[in-house]
Amino acid sequence: MNRKTVIITGANSGIGKAAAQRMAAEGHRIVLACRNPDRAEAAQREIGEDTIVGLVDLSRRASIHAFTDWAHRELGEIDVLINNAADFDLAHKEREMTADGFERIWFTNHLAPVLLADRLMDRLVASPQGRIINVSSMGLLFHPFLTVDLKDPMFNQRTFSVAKAYYQSKLAQLMYTLWLSRQLSGTMATANCIRVSNVRLDLDRFPDLPQWMKNLYAIKARFSITPEQMAETYAQAALNGDAGNQTGQHIGHPFKETGIPVYAKDPLCIEQVMQLTYKQLGIRPSISYEQPETG
Repeated sequence: MNRKTVIITGANSGIGKAAAQRMAAEGHRIVLACRNPDRAEAAQREIGEDTIVGLVDLSRRASIHAFTDWAHRELGEIDVLINNAADFDLAHKEREMTADGFERIWFTNHLAPVLLADRLMDRLVASPQGRIINVSSMGLLFHPFLTVDLKDPMFNQRTFSVAKAYYQSKLAQLMYTLWLSRQLSGTMATANCIRVSNVRLDLDRFPDLPQWMKNLYAIKARFSITPEQMAETYAQAALNGDAGNQTGQHIGHPFKETGIPVYAKDPLCIEQVMQLTYKQLGIRPSISYEQPETG
């Protein structure tokens, strides 16, 4: 077996934890990249195998820098990065800002995964088959005309809602995946995006959720797949040999290529979103596609 080192953000619960269990059971080295040390260590004890806890708070730039510095020192090779963690708590009604001055959902769900991948890009590209896996949501199907608000992505002027902020961030992640797959041309690394289906939630993670919403989710759970089922698609994207030849794809569950909104695959729109992304991060991309010379 070709043993891989796999970093999974948000791996102490839900799909991330199920994916960690699934891949650790096959003998791969799994890094549980989590914010809460107690929950991360509990997950590590439960999973066992060759798992490592790496602490990172994706709402804080300094924490991402510290984590990636640690990863370079301690991990050696990095074969797969799964940007699984996301901020989506419907109990929150007001816009929240990070310590660095960003709207929390926009930074945690979009800017942070871009920064994380960018700072680990050298190791991922050096891998014989490096893979970057981002995550979108099936909920985008219910927002067919959604765009990334280039003038106000952080809801400084427009009315904030958790759902609007969340789906905007997931749309941006899909567009980032398409952009990144092109930047990686000429390397052995790939970038794909998994569209998470209707997955059963652990409502204990959301203690402030109003009762009517808990009741709604209880009904919804009857038609949901389990985190373990969704984790199987994660594992295929991360480990399957044939998947290593796929890049720039939107992958649904069960593992299959699925559609991409017209806006999300428009080259000009993608470029605008990524220019905004790197401008807000205040950095230049660590890897860029160069058109081959023709003669």
